[in-house]
Amino acid sequence: MDKVKDRIFYFDEIRALAILLVLLVHTSKWFAVNQTPHTLFWIFPTYLGSIGNLGVQLFIMISGALLLNRDYELKSFFKRRFSRILIPFAFWIFIVIIFRIFVLGDPLEISTILNLVLFKGYVWFIWMLIGLYLFLPVINSFIKEYKIRGCEFFLAFWLLTIILNSIGYYPIENIELRYFSGFLGYMVLGWYLSNKEFRLSDRSLMIAGALLFIISTFFSFYATNHSLSIGTIYKLSIVLALQATGLYLFIKSASSYSEGNVSSLTGRIYSYIKNSWIGKVIVSISLCSYGMYLTHYIFIWTITETTNIMYRNPFKWVPVIYLIVVMCSWGLIWICSRIPYLKKISGA
Repeated sequence: MDKVKDRIFYFDEIRALAILLVLLVHTSKWFAVNQTPHTLFWIFPTYLGSIGNLGVQLFIMISGALLLNRDYELKSFFKRRFSRILIPFAFWIFIVIIFRIFVLGDPLEISTILNLVLFKGYVWFIWMLIGLYLFLPVINSFIKEYKIRGCEFFLAFWLLTIILNSIGYYPIENIELRYFSGFLGYMVLGWYLSNKEFRLSDRSLMIAGALLFIISTFFSFYATNHSLSIGTIYKLSIVLALQATGLYLFIKSASSYSEGNVSSLTGRIYSYIKNSWIGKVIVSISLCSYGMYLTHYIFIWTITETTNIMYRNPFKWVPVIYLIVVMCSWGLIWICSRIPYLKKISGA
């Protein structure tokens, strides 16, 4: 495993948080859909899910921060990127197919296999990520040429498109602002927030990021509550964009502030976390995150389709099931990463 001190720690913090948030929304939603709306038993898992929705955005922002403004040779880039995505995906989707058919009793039919490979809940992220990587060399050339100013140009129109998406309104349909929309904007946003030199201090940015996240999260709770759906905030909405921006900015600025003020209370706490077993856990989850994404539904399905636990008290059982799913998916990928023949296909 890479040593903590050799890595950019806030990247690992964000990636580890991203996968934990994804597992949170995928766990809590099973309880939310089986509770009476507007009761406390419904509000608790629903609000957890609305926070968990941020996981995908954070994943994409980290990808942008790490992959944009770099020199690429197209053949080697696509070979490396797609081998890291597709080989673990092919391996684990095969395991998932076997598991669904021979353990959970799905019918042995072509439609079952196609549903698992192409349409089943969580696999949409893999195909979306492939699409982003196909376009990444194009936007990478743009960022290399125009740097921060180019990012600001792109993000201005991207922000406009997600505002229009959020209100369901395109006033001038012939102006193809949709070319600026989509998850690609989060890649550009991630690189921008990681490289922009703001005039505010790290402490001020840390506070601003925290406030932005808290305020936008309250809006998310309000909107979710009034639409009776855990997935109410569309993944490209302005609320999610503000939440993701605030959280990313807070974590990055807290890291910069702490490393520049090691004698402060914040600096001492951060240093302890980074250099203790907690930091090692964060890095390990970060390294295992993709494999955890590919495997976590095996454990969720095992619980939700063989028990009626999702009908019970979510205050008690959501944390329990969530912890089981996190530990099992993380442990499985960690073990596989230690086995020579499985390491490259584990997703670690």
